[in-house]
Amino acid sequence: MTFDVLEILEEEGFVEDGEDNMVYAEKAFFAARVLKWIRGQVQTDPDFDLATYLTMLAHYREDMADLEFSEDEDEILYHLKEPDQEAQELVESLIRSASKTMSEKISSDPTITDKTPTNAEEIAGPTNAEVPIDS
Repeated sequence: MTFDVLEILEEEGFVEDGEDNMVYAEKAFFAARVLKWIRGQVQTDPDFDLATYLTMLAHYREDMADLEFSEDEDEILYHLKEPDQEAQELVESLIRSASKTMSEKISSDPTITDKTPTNAEEIAGPTNAEVPIDS
């Protein structure tokens, strides 16, 4: 399988054709460097988190984040431009993912029945119960 950086950059919107034979590629050269770096990491590190770096590159393309290489170019530094918005989206995504995972576990677990407690009060008891205090 060949790795055609220009084709990937065009498909992902880093390179756009304009009028009069003009090509808009403001972020394409840096993105090409990042793609080559990612490719090297994938080939040498079996635990490399490809999805995270592709997400970072997409954020860079959409101008949501800045990317740069470290001095020795062994790391990519990522800085969100509006971290509050990104954090909110991340939290919402995690909540959706956790809810889906939990409902899948519940539906596939034969030990969970209609009589299995499902909320905190059923599991721990009423929260307003009086607890004696030794004096």
